[in-house]
Amino acid sequence: MSVDNQRLPYDKVVQAVLGRAKRTKSDQVSRNELAIILSELARVLGRQIAGAVVELGCYRGATSLMMAQLMAELAPTKQLYLYDSFAGLPSKTEYDRSALGDDFQPGVLKASKSEVLKAFAHANLPRPTVKKAWFSQLSGDDLPEQICFAYLDGDYYDSIRDSFRVCRGRLAPGATLVVDDYDNASLPGVRRAVDEWRETGLSDIRSFRPVDSLAVIRLMV
Repeated sequence: MSVDNQRLPYDKVVQAVLGRAKRTKSDQVSRNELAIILSELARVLGRQIAGAVVELGCYRGATSLMMAQLMAELAPTKQLYLYDSFAGLPSKTEYDRSALGDDFQPGVLKASKSEVLKAFAHANLPRPTVKKAWFSQLSGDDLPEQICFAYLDGDYYDSIRDSFRVCRGRLAPGATLVVDDYDNASLPGVRRAVDEWRETGLSDIRSFRPVDSLAVIRLMV
């Protein structure tokens, strides 16, 4: 059942979408983290920030589906772009090594593009643009011209660094980035990549907030 946007504030819409999460349960993101991601997305959509929504590291599309449901309620004309190697995790760099992260090995978390598209069709949601590629192979031209919201879930140092690289020139004023695993000791490369990006002298970062394992970065309008 569609949520009446005229009567329900954005937080109520987020809660309504979260209420459906049992149907598309993610084993990669906790319910609280999902609530944060959706709340940040709702804020961007409510402020009518220009641009599309992107996710780099969509895996099987569970979080993507939740974002798409929220977009369908609040901004049905917004476009969703998803990126993944669909080949599982790449090899680690020296920055990714952690005794707590032994379960993260090359090829783990492998999914398929067709699996994601089937999930969207089953949920009767608009078909997203899905590109299969290692993030190191992407250029800015592979992303939409403008981005209002980016969810980065690359797990490793190089993947997050490349995600920032391709997004940087496309981020709209007032855009928000949410980075998964920033505070995850099993994946230390994520924090390093985020902190390096913040230290590059960017003048358009309005706020930076670690919350749970996520990093929420809001840009100035």
